Amino acid sequence: MTLRNATRLLATLFLWLTAAGSAAAQNAENTPTNIVRNPTGGYTQRSVEIPPGSRILFISGQTATDADGNTPPDAETQADIVYAKVGQTLQDAGMNWSDVVKTNLYMVNPSDIGAIIKAGAKHNPGGKQAGTLVYVKALAYPDVLIELEAVAAKKE
Repeated sequence: MTLRNATRLLATLFLWLTAAGSAAAQNAENTPTNIVRNPTGGYTQRSVEIPPGSRILFISGQTATDADGNTPPDAETQADIVYAKVGQTLQDAGMNWSDVVKTNLYMVNPSDIGAIIKAGAKHNPGGKQAGTLVYVKALAYPDVLIELEAVAAKKE
């Protein structure tokens, strides 16, 4: 083998290893670091363990009310907006839905559950977080039908 061929081989090997490491790092960024217990059980049988050394993000209740105080009248639009807001907050913190360990969902009308299921499937498909759903008489503003809060954790 000539020096030129050996150099090419080493360069190729270096590029391959760099690409493999980069791909592994990208996959590690999207790989959940929390431990899901009972992932096949219903939401009431699910628990999530946060490993030591994780960053924890608490997201306060999100509603579909905008900065001007306007709230869409229908549950489907509200559900889509609250899930999008939580998703944006996760992204801003360098996290994603796979890092969510707990959600609390508050709803005024039990008949709006279909809107929640649709928005959850769109924004958080395959979600395995622990969760609580509570029906309430009213939320902070009369037009608000849905409020979603979340806790996320990601091991650094």
